[in-house]
Amino acid sequence: MNNYGDNDSQGKSESGGMTFDANLLNWVTSKCKHARDVRDQKYARRWDEYTRLWRGFWKGEDKNTASERSKLITPALQQAIEMSVAEIEEAVFSRTAWFDIDDDMRDEMKDDAIAYRDQLLEDFELASVPESAAQVFLLGAIYGTGIGKLNVRENPELAVGPDGQPVESEEIQVTLDPVRPDEFLIDPSALKIDDALFCAHEFIRPLHTIQKKIDSGVYKEVAGGLRPYTGTRTGDSTGTDETTSVRVEDNGVLITEYHGKVPAKYLKGKKKDDEELVEAIITVVNESDILRAQATPFRMKDRAFIAYQHDTVPGEFWGRGVAEKGYNPQKALDAEVRARIDALALITAPMMGADMGRLPRNPDLRIRPGKILFTRGRPSEVLEPVGFNPQALALTFQQSGDMERMVQMATGSMDSATPIGMNGRNETMGGMSMMQTGFLKRSKRTMQNIERQFLQPLVRRSLWRYMQFDPERYPVDMKFLVRASMGIMAKEVEMSQLNQMLGYTPPESPAHAIILKAIFENTASSEKAELKAAMDAMSAPPSPEEQKMQQMMQQLQLAMQQATVQKEQAEAMKAQAEAILAQAKAKREMVLADLEDDKVEIAAANVAVQAEHARIDREYINVDREKAKRPTTKK
Repeated sequence: MNNYGDNDSQGKSESGGMTFDANLLNWVTSKCKHARDVRDQKYARRWDEYTRLWRGFWKGEDKNTASERSKLITPALQQAIEMSVAEIEEAVFSRTAWFDIDDDMRDEMKDDAIAYRDQLLEDFELASVPESAAQVFLLGAIYGTGIGKLNVRENPELAVGPDGQPVESEEIQVTLDPVRPDEFLIDPSALKIDDALFCAHEFIRPLHTIQKKIDSGVYKEVAGGLRPYTGTRTGDSTGTDETTSVRVEDNGVLITEYHGKVPAKYLKGKKKDDEELVEAIITVVNESDILRAQATPFRMKDRAFIAYQHDTVPGEFWGRGVAEKGYNPQKALDAEVRARIDALALITAPMMGADMGRLPRNPDLRIRPGKILFTRGRPSEVLEPVGFNPQALALTFQQSGDMERMVQMATGSMDSATPIGMNGRNETMGGMSMMQTGFLKRSKRTMQNIERQFLQPLVRRSLWRYMQFDPERYPVDMKFLVRASMGIMAKEVEMSQLNQMLGYTPPESPAHAIILKAIFENTASSEKAELKAAMDAMSAPPSPEEQKMQQMMQQLQLAMQQATVQKEQAEAMKAQAEAILAQAKAKREMVLADLEDDKVEIAAANVAVQAEHARIDREYINVDREKAKRPTTKK
C-alpha cells in the first residue's frame, strides 16, 4: 500500500515511471512562492526575534541604543514560555486516558468507542504522539500557532507465527510530526487549513534518504539525477541568520509537500480539459522536479495538517503566542538590565581626566598596579579621577523587578518563586491567589483552542486513518464524539455533582442506581468498560434459573432464620430454668444453714437443761443429806 504525508515512509507510488505536466509544477511553485512572500513580509523578522529571546541568542539589531554594549538577554520571557507549556502539558497529559471517545446516539453498540479509545491510546504511546504534541504546544507558545502533520506509515513489527517462531510483519502506524511555522505555507486569504486552497510543508532532508525512496519506487526518477539543494531559506531555527544559506556540502534536498486543490487535468487519468479543482498531494524536490503527484487517498478527503492558535487573533490564521504577549516588557527589562551593566562598567573601571598640555608625548594612561605616570608638574594638578554617581544603580535594580512582573502579567505566567522584594504581590497569600486565578482565566482560552482546533481533529483524523488502512483492528465507524482535556474537566465537574446527589439519595431508591450508572458513564478511567459491565450485570434482570436459585436461597435463609430463632428461644428457656434451679439451690442452702443453726441452739439448750437437772439433783441430794444428819425429836 501507499504511505502518505511522510517522505521517510516506504511503499510503492502510483507516480513511478511517469512524466508530470510542467503546468502542475508551475501551479505548485507559484502558489507556494506567493504564500511564502506574504508570510515572511508580515512575520519573518518577528519570529526571528522571538526565537532569539527564547533561546538567548543576541544579534546586532537587538540593541536598544547605539551606545549599548551589553549583550545580555534576561530569562523572564524564556521562563514564561516554559511555564505556559508545562501547564498545558499537565492539563492535557496528566491523566492516563487524556482523551475520551463517545459513540453517537444512534449507535446501539456503545462499548466499541471505549475499545477504540483504549487501543488508540496505546497506539499513540507507541508512536510517541504525546511527545510530538508537546513540541507542537511549545511552537504554539513561541510563534502563536502550533502545527502538526499526521503521517501514515507501515511500521515493521515482530509477531509470533503459527510455528511459534518470530515473524516480521508490517503494522499501520499514524504518527504526528511538529511543523515549525517558518516551514509551513498556507493560502494567504484563508483562516483555516480546511478552507484554504492549499497548504504546504517545506523542509530539508538528507539526499540519500530521498534517493533511496526513488530507487524503491516511492518517487519517480529526477531528470539528470538528484542533486543537493543550494540557496537561501527563510526558516531559521536560531533567528541569527546562521542557517539561512544551504551549501552543497550539507548534502540536503529541499522537499515541498503541497496539500490542496489542483486542476484535475494536471493529474494522471484525468481529462486534459477538466478544469475542476480536486484535492491532491504533490511532492516537489528543490522547487524544480515533482517526485509524486496524486489525488488525496484519504477516504474523508481531509488534510494531514492540524493547527491551533495559542491565543485567538480574529481574522487571521496565525495566532498570538506567549513571546508576542511578553515582547514589550521583555525588551524594556533587557534595556534596564543592560543599562545597569553598562553603568557598572563605568563605575568599577578607573577613568582619569588629564591636562594634555602637561603630559609627555604619547603617554600610556592605562592603569595597572605599580604603574608610574610621568607629568610636567604635580600629578594632582595634571590628573584627576573621573567617576559617575552610583545611586542610579539602586533604582535600576528595583525597576528591573517591576519589568519582570510586567512580563509575567503580560503572559499570564505568574511565578510564585519570584524572590520576595522583587514583586510585592508575591508577598501575600491574597496576591498569590490572585496570580493563580489570573493564569487559570488566561489559560482557559488557550486550552479551549487546543481542544477544539488540535486535540479533537488529531484523535478524529487518526481514527479515520486507522479505520481506512487497518480495518481489522479498527472496524469502520465514522460517527463518534471526541472529548479532550476541557471535555474531561467538564465531566469531572459533572462527576462531583453526581457524587453529591448520590450522597443525598437512599441506596434503596430507584434514583440511586440511575445516578450510579451516570457516574460510570461519565468516568474517563481506563477501567471504564469493566465498570460499565459490572454495573450492567448488577442492574440486569435475573434469569429463570437465577430466580429459582434466589427463591431456594431465600427459603433456605428463612429456614435458617427460624431455626436460629427456635434455638435462641430454647437457649433462653434453658437459661431461665437454670436460673430458677440456681435460685432454689440457693434457698435450700440457706434453709439448711438455718437448720444447722437451730440444731446447734437446741443442742446447747439441751446441755443447759441437763446441767440444770444435774444441779437440781445435787441440791436434792444435799437436802437429803442434811435431813439425815439432823437428830430426831419426840413430842
